[in-house]
Amino acid sequence: MTISQLVQRSGAQMRVFDLGRRIGEISTTDFEAIELLAKPYPAPYLKHAWLGIFSWNPDKPGQHNIWFLKLPLDEQNVLLPGPRDAFLEHWLRVVQAPTKQHGDAPCSYKPDGNRMAYFHALALRTLEQPATQYYATARAYLSGDNGWQNWQQLGLQGLAEVVARIDEDNNDVLLCQAMPKMAAVPRNVLLGFLENATPGLNLTLAISDSLAQVVADNASAADLAAFARGLSGSSSVPQRQQLLGAILAHPEARSIEVLSAIGSRCWLDLSDERLQIYLEHLAAVGQDSFITLIADLMTLPSMRERILAAFRNPERSDTLSAAIGKLMNLARENMQ
Repeated sequence: MTISQLVQRSGAQMRVFDLGRRIGEISTTDFEAIELLAKPYPAPYLKHAWLGIFSWNPDKPGQHNIWFLKLPLDEQNVLLPGPRDAFLEHWLRVVQAPTKQHGDAPCSYKPDGNRMAYFHALALRTLEQPATQYYATARAYLSGDNGWQNWQQLGLQGLAEVVARIDEDNNDVLLCQAMPKMAAVPRNVLLGFLENATPGLNLTLAISDSLAQVVADNASAADLAAFARGLSGSSSVPQRQQLLGAILAHPEARSIEVLSAIGSRCWLDLSDERLQIYLEHLAAVGQDSFITLIADLMTLPSMRERILAAFRNPERSDTLSAAIGKLMNLARENMQ
């Protein structure tokens, strides 16, 4: 039995979300194929599928289940069925004896606060339920009515719901107008939520304007990491690639915080010169970080070929050459 089959047999409906790199929905058809080992997981993160599964029965309003699962993948990003089956066995025991204590489910995990807030925002929208009271508070701040420095009462949930409902209530226009004026803390939180959305051209340009202001005011590594995340899903590919290039050219781009954000969120745009610069920065940070982030990137579709081609670039630095050599030696040792 699979999770999909279990939910179907209960008469419930289900939505599955990838919570690894960016939060996005996985279609039920694709998830069924992933569970049947007929399709690799599309965006693995640290060799796992990080899932948020939300199920509800239309005939039983107010009753729903939420599962957060971290399921291991094999070298081809295909699901390892054993841990998934262990979770199913646990869940069936819970259903059969709901009053007993069964402990934590196998492969369960608790997402961080930002992911929890955004997942909750998506769940409310899926169920066509109204937003929480924090939504109105966030919109009031983004309108500037309360003053841009008066953000201390803002909650994660309100900003998450604005982004999750970016196509409602003129929220995209609200974000465009607010982005260059916001205080740094709420702006960076908002950019973190925007990694899960698809900002259009106007919002991408507003983010670009804000980035230019921040760079002029001595951007920190945390600032650049937030902008990289916020731009990663933009539908305006030329603009987001240009801005990623600008972030990589900044001195703070050599920070592991920035490089981790780019590697985990912006992999689609790591190619050609941008990839070469990224690898040079990563090699300069240190061997441990180089090995960890390269190993993670190589699990993504098409990234292995791109990275190996960049490794062969004759113009690579001595530092990058040394890091590649150590990586290859480690790979050979692991194969013995």
